[in-house]
Amino acid sequence: MSAPTLVPPAGSPARPSTGRARASASKDPRARGAGRLLLSALAATLTTWAAVVSWRGLTETPGGFLRPLLLLALVVAGTGALARLARLPALVVLLAQTVVGVALASELLIDTPVPLGAGWSELVRAVEAAVATSRQYAAPVPPEAAPLDPLLVGGGLACMLLVDLLANGVRRVPLAGLPLLTVYAVPVSIVDSGLSWWVFALTAAGFLVMLFLQEDEQVARWGRPLDERGRPTEASDTDLRASAALGPRSSTSRVGAASVGAAATALAVLVPLGVPTLDVDVFSLGAGGAGSGDDAVQIVNPMTDLQRDLRRGSDIPLLEVQTDDPDPSYLRIAVLNRFSSEAWSSGDREIPTDNLPDGAVPALQGVAGDVARRSYDYDVSIGEDFQSRWLPTWAPIRAIRAEGDWRYDESTMDFLASADDLDTAGLDYSMTGVELDLSAAQLASAPSAAGAVSAEMVDLPPLPDLVRDLALEVTAEAPTRYAKAVALQNWFRSEFTYDLARADEGNGVSELEAFLRDDEGGRVGYCEQFASAMAVMARELDIPARVAVGFLRPDEIGPDRYQFSAYDLHAWPELFIAGAGWVRFEPTPADRAAAVPDYTRGQLDSEPDQPSAQPSEQSQAPVQPDRPAPSAEPEVPQAQGPDDTDTTATTFPWAPVAGGVGGLLALGALLLLPRLLRSRRRERWLAAGPEGVWQELRATALDLGHPWPEQRSVRTAGAVLLDWYADPAAEPVERPARGAAAAPEAAAATDRLVTALERLRYAPAGSTDSPAASEQVGDDGRVCVAALLAGVTPRQRRAARWWPRSVLTAGRRPSGAQARRAEVRATRTGAATVDEVG
Repeated sequence: MSAPTLVPPAGSPARPSTGRARASASKDPRARGAGRLLLSALAATLTTWAAVVSWRGLTETPGGFLRPLLLLALVVAGTGALARLARLPALVVLLAQTVVGVALASELLIDTPVPLGAGWSELVRAVEAAVATSRQYAAPVPPEAAPLDPLLVGGGLACMLLVDLLANGVRRVPLAGLPLLTVYAVPVSIVDSGLSWWVFALTAAGFLVMLFLQEDEQVARWGRPLDERGRPTEASDTDLRASAALGPRSSTSRVGAASVGAAATALAVLVPLGVPTLDVDVFSLGAGGAGSGDDAVQIVNPMTDLQRDLRRGSDIPLLEVQTDDPDPSYLRIAVLNRFSSEAWSSGDREIPTDNLPDGAVPALQGVAGDVARRSYDYDVSIGEDFQSRWLPTWAPIRAIRAEGDWRYDESTMDFLASADDLDTAGLDYSMTGVELDLSAAQLASAPSAAGAVSAEMVDLPPLPDLVRDLALEVTAEAPTRYAKAVALQNWFRSEFTYDLARADEGNGVSELEAFLRDDEGGRVGYCEQFASAMAVMARELDIPARVAVGFLRPDEIGPDRYQFSAYDLHAWPELFIAGAGWVRFEPTPADRAAAVPDYTRGQLDSEPDQPSAQPSEQSQAPVQPDRPAPSAEPEVPQAQGPDDTDTTATTFPWAPVAGGVGGLLALGALLLLPRLLRSRRRERWLAAGPEGVWQELRATALDLGHPWPEQRSVRTAGAVLLDWYADPAAEPVERPARGAAAAPEAAAATDRLVTALERLRYAPAGSTDSPAASEQVGDDGRVCVAALLAGVTPRQRRAARWWPRSVLTAGRRPSGAQARRAEVRATRTGAATVDEVG
């Protein structure tokens, strides 16, 4: 069966080589391209800046980061437009924008465009100070705190670069919406007031402009607009210049697009107002307020409020407890996990919505099953003067029932309010606590706790050498982690003085160093400093440690009834010991905390029955005379255990490293998967005869961004392929010469393939091709694929290799049987020819 020579498809639009319209439209193309590139880049960066305006609620001085980011938006846009005008690859454009943006941001933040040497040290200090502020203060951050500008400027710049890359680098404006949503997620999760409607509307308008510019560029390639009769319109010079800059379109299409965009934005702003939502603020990350009244005790940020309430100078009854516990002391309010250079804080928490105080709670963390224990019941009544967003509970705890949406963290077992209007004032609830029967010998023989708790429990910021030197010196003779903890506890109780009036406020790094120094004004403090210092020094020795805030010891006001007051507020460290879980220690001297836990005395340690000293007149805390105090020279237990090797050595974080490597491998596999699938599919199709080879050519064309002529016949589609071919042996260039003359071998191979495919589909039944012909078809397919790949830019080839579109599309051409039936119908009716079969 003979086949005619391939020709361009009938009905293809003419390409005039002369004429006023073409001359005007092509006039000064670089200037026209520069204007469009700059407009697109400005739309991306300024839309990101509009979204970043939503961060203004994070600080009371938003101009400190919004003004620099506005300047960065203009500079990044200009840099991107110039680099793209020079036809640089997308990654090179991104690199240029990053270098220019980082230099400008560095100049604005630390007064040097090159953050190297001393500049780098200054930048690191500014970032560390900003991180410490973010952990210490709740939004909005006051002006007197270290500014958040380094974090906000850096984050905003990163978002601008990403949005510009997606919108203008890879031409995927819809994907650019993802980082914009990420920008919105920051204030939504932190700022109580949420987003302003005008910020959202401004960002949405910018996003619509980005979409309009991308689609307008696609439409501009269609040619001149048509009039009502379908004829090309005559345009003036002014119209042609506008068409060249913005693409052809009618005023009706512009109005329609604007109407759709405005309606969508309005709906996005108004519809959420009528949808009922649940506003849950589970975390209290940062310092709380000072309280709303002179007579109320508030606990929002535990450590900060502890300072204020202990120094207020008046004792206030806060809560009463009815219990069968003969010694209901150390009622815990909250746990502080994270230590920054500025303060202890609650850190990040993962609290499921079903962790409610409605009965039994999870089993004790890290406690061996053979540890003896006793349970006590507690009925708690809290007065109106105690307003806490943390629910006081015994630790360890076995069960609890309380009204309200309180949520507990399984790693700490402290309870937080999940609603803004929820606190403890006037609350009555009940719980069952557990007392573990721990002994010094048991704790001393405990195995290593490596990997039993989060690595956050040993994390520390940079500390003065004094802290580690003292930790090693005090525990030099202690063989186990437990013995080291007891040595630290006894050292604080014997070498330091409790005095609330003379103590400095704060528990950051600078306050810690001043507290530990053995000079005038040093080694004097109150419970906050003692708990913080011991926890930090324990972490220096690789012992997991945290700080607990709560009540020390109540007054008995009746049979099995006790009352806690403001003077009973206290802080103490908890250290993790394998088999015993989180174990309480008491480093605060006997003037305040009369006794240490029994399991920290050991068999060799004997303490007098009374405190070693009377409380100073300056101390505002009551004396607890019924608790013994440590001797002047406490002895350290000498029990040995399997943990008696060098406990100061840092354990390599195998789990995080393995998780990171696994994540990178998974990401790499995910990125390689489309390429691998496409490669296997290509080999299978090239070996599947004419139908498979034809499907491979269609898939390759789609991967390269060519519009496949789905509704055309095989021969017509083959003629279209000729326009996309280039010489595979030629030097790769951005604009290769294309056409049948540029790749004669591919043109001949296409003619043979089309003939073989037509013979397969339309030849009489029973006719077959020889195996040699089938092999020739496969070879012809490879020649055509190589010519298609040579006819595009290197960037298009890389995109087709790493992100093949055909893998994600399911459309396929009609089968041979369908084509044969169409041919039969065409022959009988005479209404169509073979070239018109789809």
